[in-house]
Amino acid sequence: MSRVHDVIRRYKASVEVVRHGVEIFIIGDPAGARLNTAVRRLAHAVSEDGSDARGNLLRAANALRWRRMTQPQPGGFHPAVTEAANAVVREARMLRGAVADEVLLDEIAAAAQGVRHTDSPVGGELWRSIEEADPSICAVVANSNRARAGLQEWLNSLSVPVLLPGELGDVSERVVQLYVAGPPSFFPPSLATAPAADELTFLMPAWFRHRAIPVSRLADQADGAIRARVREWTVGDLSEPESPISDDESMEDTYYPQPIWHGRISGDREPAPDEAEAWKVLLAGNLAIWLDDGDRIRALDPRQPEGERVTYAAVEDVVPGTYLVLRDGETEHGAMYEAALHLTGSRAGEIEATQRGWKTALEARLASRGARASIAELRARGVKSAARVRAWTEATLISPKHEHDLVLLLEWLSLPVEPSHRNAIALRRAVYQASADLREELEDAVSRADLAALDRDGHLRLDIKREGFRSIVVARVQARSPYTEIMPRPHMRVPFFDRSGEWLE
Repeated sequence: MSRVHDVIRRYKASVEVVRHGVEIFIIGDPAGARLNTAVRRLAHAVSEDGSDARGNLLRAANALRWRRMTQPQPGGFHPAVTEAANAVVREARMLRGAVADEVLLDEIAAAAQGVRHTDSPVGGELWRSIEEADPSICAVVANSNRARAGLQEWLNSLSVPVLLPGELGDVSERVVQLYVAGPPSFFPPSLATAPAADELTFLMPAWFRHRAIPVSRLADQADGAIRARVREWTVGDLSEPESPISDDESMEDTYYPQPIWHGRISGDREPAPDEAEAWKVLLAGNLAIWLDDGDRIRALDPRQPEGERVTYAAVEDVVPGTYLVLRDGETEHGAMYEAALHLTGSRAGEIEATQRGWKTALEARLASRGARASIAELRARGVKSAARVRAWTEATLISPKHEHDLVLLLEWLSLPVEPSHRNAIALRRAVYQASADLREELEDAVSRADLAALDRDGHLRLDIKREGFRSIVVARVQARSPYTEIMPRPHMRVPFFDRSGEWLE
């Protein structure tokens, strides 16, 4: 479908949505309501005493509540609910005797057990609605990769596609009905303002109170902004337990599981030559990496056709949902450097010597003048990427990205341009060749991997035969820290165990 055709189609769908309105099915869910009440009481207690003693319990319970809302498939297709419910029961048991309100612990554990043992009524209503409308004209919208994977497995027998909001441009023209699994506020405004189908229906549990359709931040300034009317329908048993926490009470009640950030601890200082500023990136599978400001990092795009899935992502583009391809135990740079040196054959010794020479001179200059002054001097000479001068001392980083920057750098160091410049360029080309060879092997391994499991679990290991690359992990980015930390360079881009993102989607 051409972009023009898609725009025309969406204009037509907008007309229909404005004419008929957006439907919201508000579905009774007593088991989920009991859990919601218990989680809100727990969140209130945690905010009152300011302690994180019950933090793990709250995070697990919040994740369970989130999955109840956004992944309404039956339990047989929902190991994530069992996982979170078991964690709630385990954390509540561990806290007995350590906190005063054991009645609340018992209640939240019982509520978690109730959710684990009962299917979501939202899922039942979704299935019934699809069958009634005709599965061939329907599609379902999920709000995360994990939710999509579980819903797709469940709905396969109906041959109904499950898509993320960003994928709706690929929806078939036969689809006239979109069912959205979750409350409107968990989805972008474009679902209603630039709809991909004529009819839009949200399905959500009655215990979640926020039902307004989100609008674009530009809507108030736009002339004739789309504001679809809402038609609400209630279904099932709407009973809920009484809650001591008022719905309008001012308290932090985040439904979306949050990452754990502990704040910057390295202070406002310059990194040492063997250190770098890095963002902490939380990955699926209880992994994390420190991501420096290098130009790019190897990534995987499962949506691309076979043979084109392994690619590179710019560091600034590493965001939640990105799949990173990482070498266990050590950064890929070291192995690529060794492979590239091997490809240079008899020139390897000379290349290593000139690389070591200018990097040693650079380390000495940085030590004597400091990074800030050095950056200023290099910028004055026209070095475009001067801000990365500290990174250039790393042995496996071949040279500045721009060839002319290396020339200017060597002149600043009062070193002869040749043969250092020529050798660095030769080594960089060898790295490109080694990287291309590895990419072919990775593509082959990906073609044999279970990408459905990657979509569901967010991580998998690839079977690579190449020496030094036999332990490769693909993991989805869950969150990226809003600040950098100063870390040793050998720690960069090396996966390590970290539970800070355990309950993120």
